[in-house]
Amino acid sequence: MRYLASMCIAVALLFGMFWIGSRIAIMVSGPHLDQNEFTVGQKLDLCGYAVDIRHEISGYELDEWRGEERCSSLSELDRCVLECLSQAGTIEIGERCWPDCLAR
Repeated sequence: MRYLASMCIAVALLFGMFWIGSRIAIMVSGPHLDQNEFTVGQKLDLCGYAVDIRHEISGYELDEWRGEERCSSLSELDRCVLECLSQAGTIEIGERCWPDCLAR
């Protein structure tokens, strides 16, 4: 009976520790969707997709998607990459756009 009581106490303490840890994590995490100069770069309009200019750091030549003749001849892969880049919030997500679109 003592083992059962000690097991219940240990589970309650473990639950409390994780609950307190989650509360602390929520308190210290910043607002991820705040749009300011530190979290969002300048946006480019590339064939109707608003792409953050910082995705050039990911290895994309964003100038490739400029121009009217280029926009009229976009492939499905180009549309997939531009859509992914326009929704990507971080550079790491932007780096995965090309391989993810190739996999599709």
